[in-house]
Amino acid sequence: LIWNPLSYAVVYGRSLDVYCVVQGLLMRKVPPTKIILVLPPRLKDASHQLPVDAFNEGDDVEMKIHKILKNMNMKVYEGYNLLGIQQDNRLRLKALILEEHGAGDLEEAMAASAAAAALAAQSAESGQMSPTATGATKKEDGSSPTGPPAKARCGIMEDMGISSSGYNQKLLPCRILITADSVNIDPDIFNSVHGNGLVYDGRLIVDHNFKTTDDAIFGAGSLCEFSRRFRRKDADRYLRHDGFNGREVGSKLAQALLRVIDPVNGDMVAAGGAPRGSQLGGEAGEHSVASPTAGGMTLGGDTLDAMDSEEASPDLLPDFYMPIAKGGFLPGNLHYYRIHSCKRADATSEPSAETSKEEHVIVTDTLEANGKGHFCRLTIDSFGKVDSITYLGGEELQVESLWSLVGLSETFLNHIFVRWKDGDIPDIVEFLTDEWATALFHDRFMDFCHQIQLEMRGQDELKVIIDRALQSVNLKEGLSRKLLDSIQAQLPKSSVKVVQDHLLEYLRENTNHLKTYFLPENWEQAR
Repeated sequence: LIWNPLSYAVVYGRSLDVYCVVQGLLMRKVPPTKIILVLPPRLKDASHQLPVDAFNEGDDVEMKIHKILKNMNMKVYEGYNLLGIQQDNRLRLKALILEEHGAGDLEEAMAASAAAAALAAQSAESGQMSPTATGATKKEDGSSPTGPPAKARCGIMEDMGISSSGYNQKLLPCRILITADSVNIDPDIFNSVHGNGLVYDGRLIVDHNFKTTDDAIFGAGSLCEFSRRFRRKDADRYLRHDGFNGREVGSKLAQALLRVIDPVNGDMVAAGGAPRGSQLGGEAGEHSVASPTAGGMTLGGDTLDAMDSEEASPDLLPDFYMPIAKGGFLPGNLHYYRIHSCKRADATSEPSAETSKEEHVIVTDTLEANGKGHFCRLTIDSFGKVDSITYLGGEELQVESLWSLVGLSETFLNHIFVRWKDGDIPDIVEFLTDEWATALFHDRFMDFCHQIQLEMRGQDELKVIIDRALQSVNLKEGLSRKLLDSIQAQLPKSSVKVVQDHLLEYLRENTNHLKTYFLPENWEQAR
């Protein structure tokens, strides 16, 4: 591939793996001019397959990567479907047969196909072969070339007539093909699913305890989906497991299996507690469906009667909270990370105008052509929480630190949106790595946040304020940023004082690591 002038490698697909493969070839000293990137058209509805696209249409990161490839003189063909391959007489890869979707409109392609068919019919009546049938094409001046068609040149895309679906067909000679596009179910697994009579509707259907229609078979992961009956009370609930963190899904599956293996003590052990004794507390009664006693078990089977209750199922669908992260090493020696919150609503549901208006997107771009600097995009949802973080740059960051920011309130980040809007933050990465943010990345910071939540939930006065505010909520629009601000303004001073005291206590306990914070007791010494 490196030394043979006739060898070209084609990388096909839109996934993140495609760009990582290109970077891998470049790192192995393959010349950029010997690599061809072919991007298939974006699917308007990709619900029938697993998600694969690395970037959304018009994404800044994708545009930057394509610009880098263009500067390397690497060919990038966008909007081509792979139809098949051609082999030489030694059964080696000779060329790819592609179908062009990006350049023309479908109606124009169909019209061209109809015109070609009419021309072929006229030629057949007159006893002559049409240019399309002979593989020849017309010149720009309208004349037809004479003699046999020229031999296909490696790395150069050439016309190949019209495909059966009415699109332009292209021939791309190459010696190596690497595909990393759409992901689908393995044929052996698919045959096993249907052979065992399991319900498969684009995904393997499971109930709230990850059980399939076979009591002995459980499933979880990107190939699985919760039953649609769980949407009876929440029509927009996202059901496919690919929208959740795989580690969290696996943990929930393990808990479900533990309840089956040890129905008496399984729930307590799965929750991290001691095995259940002879007496059940009041709190255990509140979770009696998820923590069934031995009396609710079918002695002759492996599952519990409560697990099979379809009427109770919509209330028992597991909740997922952990964010989802992906990343890679992209062309230009750039590190790419994207961390976003798990899906709560179906992507097909249209967001309200008020919700989309309240979502804030913060973008800073100091990335230079030599890889110095950072591109960072931070999205804040309508509740004022960090919804996603996207990073591209030559500097490798700690993913765990970025991970911990997703789901945090904007106020934890020193009111980052307002300060960015005022022009005080030219680089998000530099801002978040400053000394003031040290406490956010401490390993005990989440424990501090949970402690504050428990403290607030136990205050009756705060519950009254929230209940009164929720009575005025428009069910179609949902919660708004104005409503959250009004609740915050009504907080009693005693509640605010409790939060401040907990914060100071957290800083004092971790002062050996958080030395940059100036505590009140140090003020007197400074005077």
